[in-house]
Amino acid sequence: MKTITLKSKFKINSELDLRQLSEIDFEKPMNYLLSIKALFERKEIRLKDLFEVKCKNNNLVHNELIINGLNKNCHHVGSHWSKGSLIINSNVGSFLGANMVGGKIIINGSADNYVGSQMKNGSIFVLANTSDFVGAPPPGCKMGMSGGEIIIKGRTKNYLGLNMRRGIIFIGGKSGDYCCNNMIAGTVILKKGFGKNLAVGMKRGTIISGKEKFSNTFFKRSGEHPESFFGLLNKYFSDHFNISLFRKKTKFIRFCRDLALDSKGELYIEK
Repeated sequence: MKTITLKSKFKINSELDLRQLSEIDFEKPMNYLLSIKALFERKEIRLKDLFEVKCKNNNLVHNELIINGLNKNCHHVGSHWSKGSLIINSNVGSFLGANMVGGKIIINGSADNYVGSQMKNGSIFVLANTSDFVGAPPPGCKMGMSGGEIIIKGRTKNYLGLNMRRGIIFIGGKSGDYCCNNMIAGTVILKKGFGKNLAVGMKRGTIISGKEKFSNTFFKRSGEHPESFFGLLNKYFSDHFNISLFRKKTKFIRFCRDLALDSKGELYIEK
């Protein structure tokens, strides 16, 4: 297996579109990698003119691409990513991991809008914060993420999980307003609670939240559940992401959407 490291040759002060990075083939010669094009200042530019490139063999079971020196001007990083690991040691712009179909993306920093937009599989880890529309569809489209996992250690803003169809989203910090609106299915975990107008138009799926005041005429309270109900989910997060969801012996209040609205969505809030 190989590790390819890219380091920017200069500070990126203009918009840079890196969606073509998904064309990287670790088995092809270096000349092929250097010839891949990006869009910088509305002009095509080869990677060799943007980055210093190093390649070496590794002892891992997968290939990895490491990029240093990006910033919020760099968009579509990891778009259509399909295999191996992509590690970014900086902040990035919008559409991180859009249309992702496999592999793993790790951001040692923050990301802007539309993280995981329309992703189908794979895992995205953001170790700091994100902005709006995590897992949501891009403008003009109806379908949000349909699979995979988005793990955000920090906080996020508004419209998280809009039109989400399947998959898992975890937010370790505070979430903004309008989370899970028009959610079709999937699982969303909001460890530090949520803002206003949660789950408007929700059809199916599960939302799990930390302590938060909640009152909504479209949800009906339907009892309490002990922490053991979430034992398998908690073990999955512990084994795969080294994340502890909630304390032991935590109880949750269950709310279900009004069946008269043709909805089967459910909400669990820590008691």
